Amino acid sequence: MGAVAAPLMIAAAGIQAIGAIQQGSAAKAAGDYNAAIAQQNAQFAREDAALQMQQQDRENRMLLGANIAAAGASGIKAGGSVLDVLGDAARQGELARQNIFRQGEMKAAGYQNTARLDQMQGDAAQKASYFQAAGDLLGGGANAASVGTSLSRTG
Repeated sequence: MGAVAAPLMIAAAGIQAIGAIQQGSAAKAAGDYNAAIAQQNAQFAREDAALQMQQQDRENRMLLGANIAAAGASGIKAGGSVLDVLGDAARQGELARQNIFRQGEMKAAGYQNTARLDQMQGDAAQKASYFQAAGDLLGGGANAASVGTSLSRTG
């Protein structure tokens, strides 16, 4: 019975080591997948911001056109305060457009940070699995050696 125990302990340690490595590989794959999704979300955030900026440009042009038409309809000549109002409207529109860009970039940066973190976690899990596997193998070998030593003393 004792002669069978040591090889079984070594085999069990090998199976534990393989399981630890497979678990680490799965965690790495999950981290890589999550990182890819986060990178994709970052791209979507930038594309969404670009579309919103185009819409803001359109609204800016419409507002300036409406202001020019209103000034013309009221008989006000293009100069002085009319130009000041139009200039202010243009600046406010551009400010809104830049805010959209900034918000999109901040959102994209958040996704990219998440992607980096996901990759780091996957890498760390994979490395930890190698140490776990080594510990399982060493522990199994030590247990097998201990059983072998006990058998030789009693036998």
